[in-house]
Amino acid sequence: MKRLQVTINLDMDIPDEWTLTDHPDGVPVLTLGDGRYMYMSFLPMFTKELVPESEWTSECTEKFTEEIVDMVQDEEVEMKIVAN
Repeated sequence: MKRLQVTINLDMDIPDEWTLTDHPDGVPVLTLGDGRYMYMSFLPMFTKELVPESEWTSECTEKFTEEIVDMVQDEEVEMKIVAN
């Protein structure tokens, strides 16, 4: 078996009312200001063609999603809010 290492770095403009808080599990989450919280993680995307106009989707079977998640050995997510 091989090891795939994926690094994702997002730089997003977010509404001023969004803030960072710690979930009781100790992971940072965004407070969206409307009673919802959001955690950022990877989302596998799929297509059936390798052409520029390919349509990508995150839809797949639950079984395949579980297989992908089970392949993850470690995930490190860092979120911070910086002033513009």
